Amino acid sequence: MDPGRRRAFTLLEVMLVVTLLALLAAFTWPQFGQAGRGAQLEESAGRIKALMQMCRARAMNEARRYRVSFRLDGTLEVTRQRDPLLAPHEFYRFRQPWAAGPFLLEDVWIESLLPLPEGPPPLIVEDETVAVNDEFDEEPIPIAEFERPFELNFEPDGTSNSARWVLRSGAGPGLQMTLDGRLGRLTVEPVARLDPELVERPEPLEEDEEVVYEEDLEPLEEWPQ
Repeated sequence: MDPGRRRAFTLLEVMLVVTLLALLAAFTWPQFGQAGRGAQLEESAGRIKALMQMCRARAMNEARRYRVSFRLDGTLEVTRQRDPLLAPHEFYRFRQPWAAGPFLLEDVWIESLLPLPEGPPPLIVEDETVAVNDEFDEEPIPIAEFERPFELNFEPDGTSNSARWVLRSGAGPGLQMTLDGRLGRLTVEPVARLDPELVERPEPLEEDEEVVYEEDLEPLEEWPQ
């Protein structure tokens, strides 16, 4: 055979290569899917952390309360105090890109939540040494079992109420997030992975007929001089 001539692939060889590639894709595709879901979980945790930091900073900068509501369908919503003096109990959504959401990616939701005690954690005294006990024995409560949304309020002094919640992905992995409202410290750690067949996502809520934004309200009347 002439050395300058290139050997062509036969049809059988081409079909063999295609078959091997198909088998390889079949075995590796579930792994890629799980990796994608894991990335969604980490990304959602990062978004929540950024959201908490932003609400805390804005509350301190504007001297008014910001609120993150944990809804019964496992999603989050951000509102802020209309006016700390003239309307301190009125909270509305507002049109700013960072507060528009969604704060969780499609395959991730808040599975459960535990409000934590206010004030400093109890002290443990052992062998004349004093340590801070940051551990709580109570397990987070499924979010769907709450009677109303849980409200995390960020105050103008930089504090907030404390809470612990579990983020869950449809593939089974989860992350536990704990907010120390005294310092604004948010820690993240993995929790036990669940069988995907046992994972139950909360039922979606009925959409509000109309969302009222703070910018659409009539200006408040000033107090008489």
